[in-house]
Amino acid sequence: MLRLARENDGWGYRRIHGELLNLGWRVVVSTVWEIVRRAGVDPAPQRADRSWVKFLKAQAAGILAVDVSTWTRSS
Repeated sequence: MLRLARENDGWGYRRIHGELLNLGWRVVVSTVWEIVRRAGVDPAPQRADRSWVKFLKAQAAGILAVDVSTWTRSS
């Protein structure tokens, strides 16, 4: 639960709850909220880094693959 919160800064308590359900964990949303809050993890909007630099770094491999693919086809 804490790992999901720390590795996915845009995920809120309900999204983490949904992912846990998909993994087969039966847990109540309020329990997720309480555990994450007690661990000192801020709510998603306060954790989320929505900068262009972070976005471009996350998308770099896909952008490069499309660019190379387009370049090799046109040659």
